[in-house]
Amino acid sequence: MEQKLPYLLDIVLTDIAIRLVLRNVLCADTFIQNYDFQKMMDNETVFNEDDPLCALYETYTTVRFIFITLATVIACLGTGANLILIHIFAMKKSASTPATLYPSILAFLDFAICLEYLLLFGVDAVVSFVQVKSLFYLYYAYIIPAYVASRITQLAIPYMLIFATLERLVWTSENISSRFLLAMYSTSGRYFTAIVSLLVCVALRLPTAFAIEVAVYPQCDDFFRTMTTQPRQWTYHSDIYYFFDFHLMTITQTLVPFIILFALNIVIIRKLTVTTQKKELLCDQNQVHVDSLNSVISMSIRPVKSVTASVRSAIMTMVAIVASYLISNTLHLILTVMERTGNLHLFERNK
Repeated sequence: MEQKLPYLLDIVLTDIAIRLVLRNVLCADTFIQNYDFQKMMDNETVFNEDDPLCALYETYTTVRFIFITLATVIACLGTGANLILIHIFAMKKSASTPATLYPSILAFLDFAICLEYLLLFGVDAVVSFVQVKSLFYLYYAYIIPAYVASRITQLAIPYMLIFATLERLVWTSENISSRFLLAMYSTSGRYFTAIVSLLVCVALRLPTAFAIEVAVYPQCDDFFRTMTTQPRQWTYHSDIYYFFDFHLMTITQTLVPFIILFALNIVIIRKLTVTTQKKELLCDQNQVHVDSLNSVISMSIRPVKSVTASVRSAIMTMVAIVASYLISNTLHLILTVMERTGNLHLFERNK
């Protein structure tokens, strides 16, 4: 049974490589969550000034286009890699390997985030910089569903990380007495938790679909300024929606997962450190008490025996994945607060 676990180690190592690239190099989380917020606000300002004939046009510089192109290439690689990862998790199921439901869902969500990046930013770069008219109408046909899907994905990722991390914590525990955890991490419990969580994420982010619209400027002479995305008028006057979209969702998506994931990973690392120290102590005792070593291991320190090298690597992999998430989410939170408060560092100063 133990010999199949190294294969799982290869899977999770591939998993962490993909996720670290996506979160820290591409920074897709931050980009998608802050998608076009300032441009939407600017559109409202321009709209209120003599009702212009053309939509606000955001110029693509060469540097920006190159950067987004490179990020798009990474997103393409991430899309393919996560599809492979999903296939591996689906095909390689055995009683000797840890449960892969949450890692499979995370792989799917990362696939979705890559695809959404391509749709929201890759296509937009081609339309705006290269000025491909055939993609212009297509882009604005799917932009709202793609944007809403990205918000749902962003909300779901941290909670799937919490469930996966909590599962790793269970692996490091000697005895689980909580009936709630036992039920939650049974086969049916995992599916129930995942399905309910995803449905809640959809419900919380669905209002976004009714808060933005594609504005059309039919009298504009510039073809690429005849359409744009902007918030619906009612959002500017709704304090309830502002509180929900900014304060409540920031707490739900960023602060709560940050605190929970940080605490869980501290506990996991501490448990693994203690386990390692006990294992080293047993190795030292082996020189004097060879005959009694097996009984000491089996009777006194079950976690050392249960946490194998491969499972240990899987646990540390999840710790690293969560750490990368915490870093990128901190950046996202800073940018979001700066945007919502109109920080001057985000604007070009007129010379």
